[in-house]
Amino acid sequence: MSLKQLLGLGALAALALGGLSGCGLCKDEILEEIPSPDGKWTATILTRDCGATTAEYMAVNLHDFKHKHLDVENDVFVTKYVHRLHVSWNGNESLILDCENCVAHEVEKKMDKHGTVQIIYR
Repeated sequence: MSLKQLLGLGALAALALGGLSGCGLCKDEILEEIPSPDGKWTATILTRDCGATTAEYMAVNLHDFKHKHLDVENDVFVTKYVHRLHVSWNGNESLILDCENCVAHEVEKKMDKHGTVQIIYR
């Protein structure tokens, strides 16, 4: 293989790797943060866009006051597309979620409990 061919293959490999590095990266946009009455928990409503080839998602991320980073592991509710989502607290450890026009087959994740917090769906 000539040096020219080898350099061409190297350039193609670099382009391929560069294109792949953007895969899996999502952009989160925080719509609202709702702290629990005692301030120990925060429920964050957000939209998540992972690129043109996937649907936009809506999520509720529940994290304690020490961890402000929106780790996907803390998503307690995830649905495709953007809906009217109402989140409120009923005490310090009871979170109420009401998603208007949500349909079951679009819901990707729906937890009943996260840590000490009970999640109630209406």
